[in-house]
Amino acid sequence: MQVFSIIKKRRSVRFYTDEAIAEDKLKKLVEAAIWAPSAGNIHAWNIVILERKEDIERVKAISPGILGNPTALMILCADKRRAYDKRGEVGRDVLSIMDIAIAAQNICLEATELGLGSCIIRSFNQDAVRELLDLPKNIAPELLVSLGYPRSIPNSPPRRTAEDTVICWIKGGNDQ
Repeated sequence: MQVFSIIKKRRSVRFYTDEAIAEDKLKKLVEAAIWAPSAGNIHAWNIVILERKEDIERVKAISPGILGNPTALMILCADKRRAYDKRGEVGRDVLSIMDIAIAAQNICLEATELGLGSCIIRSFNQDAVRELLDLPKNIAPELLVSLGYPRSIPNSPPRRTAEDTVICWIKGGNDQ
């Protein structure tokens, strides 16, 4: 598929079949995340992958944003110490979050290409997830990505037009 086709096809899928995702597909999703741009080249994030139903259910219990029954869950975590060591407070507080968001988008686009559904989730208790997964204090869970084979694909919500989105277009060259 063409990139723009994948972008337009991607949806936030929240309800999945029970079919497990093959390990090679999960590895492709991690690879897609790895190839995401990194602000300041800090690469200050890690991914925890859950596939066991009981582990996913424990995270769901503290994550109101997870709906349905994902067969895999990726927890994208900021390594706050690494981000701070590389780029100071801006790295820790801003750049690491930007990197995780871009990586999550890459995961979702690749998931679409692979016939998987995905949904980026921020509605969860970060401290409870950190404790549940026994993560070190410097590793902060920032986003969840639920994954599975879609039971159905939601319709696209209405989108803004380019004219409604661009506030000002300053042209260069001889257009003055």
